[in-house]
Amino acid sequence: MMRTQLEVLSLASLLLGALPLQVDSANATSTPSLALALAQLKVPPDWIAATPIAWDTNKPWKDARLEIRRLLALDDASVRQGVKLTWLYAQKGDIGDGHELPMYLFMSGNYAWAAQEYPKHLKKVVGTGATHAYLCYASCLAHFGEDAQALHVLDEAMNDLPVKPWRIANTASIHNHSGDLYAKTGDLAKAREHYAEAIRLYPTSDQPYGRHLLPRYAAKVKTKLDLLTLQSLATTRLRDGAYTGRALGYSDKKDLEVTVTIRAGKISDVKVKHEEKIDLNATKIIPQRIVEKQSLQVDGVTGATVTSQAIVEGAFRALRQAGLQ
Repeated sequence: MMRTQLEVLSLASLLLGALPLQVDSANATSTPSLALALAQLKVPPDWIAATPIAWDTNKPWKDARLEIRRLLALDDASVRQGVKLTWLYAQKGDIGDGHELPMYLFMSGNYAWAAQEYPKHLKKVVGTGATHAYLCYASCLAHFGEDAQALHVLDEAMNDLPVKPWRIANTASIHNHSGDLYAKTGDLAKAREHYAEAIRLYPTSDQPYGRHLLPRYAAKVKTKLDLLTLQSLATTRLRDGAYTGRALGYSDKKDLEVTVTIRAGKISDVKVKHEEKIDLNATKIIPQRIVEKQSLQVDGVTGATVTSQAIVEGAFRALRQAGLQ
């Protein structure tokens, strides 16, 4: 269990707040149907057979998983190779405790496939405090608009917490995710309640690793709490110029930097300087959404929402310098 709990913490940056901050009403009707996606899902998909791989699958899983992580950070063709390798190792039963099959499906954007695999995995590991898997599964469900079911999964996660010293941080992460879901559904009172509890809990964790990041996790949630009450940028007088804000993203080696350019009082450009790896193009998509909507209340990219929210957080700090109240 120690390895699994360490991965929960090391991957917290992937899933910390892994649900959209707020639903985009302009795209509300385009939410994909989970039932339809599962009905159309073929496992394995046809592209698996057509995807070439250069990896020797006789090598052990401990080596293969590193190669898969590398591939998932590259282009679409490489991502498919990574998914195929994961599937091949799963089929021969050499994939550790199995949590990485649904996790890599989720990280690669294969949300319906991940949504099918997560319940199977959670059934096998129930009672072990597999918080990360619960959070990923809830994110898959939220991606398809299954918000009530996602909240139920988060309740299950709260009833299946890991042992000390990982219990506090995982409890905080569940509250953080719950806040995101309630914000998405418009229940701002509930969102504030869960965000406040996450902010309170993160700095109190007695975990042996990563304590230096806990105040920053709390600060990220505080930004989301502030954004709940943020008035429209359309009514805010922003000063022209270029302003840079920083935020903790997936990589804890260097902050993500967001430079927002204001022209004629409007956001004309958002640029991101980063060392993120697996971002599912969030570093391009989120800036485009901010400019198009002239708003920080934009949908995150499922599976890369830590990066998505770091961009929003950095932009928020930049806009504060430009006069945002």
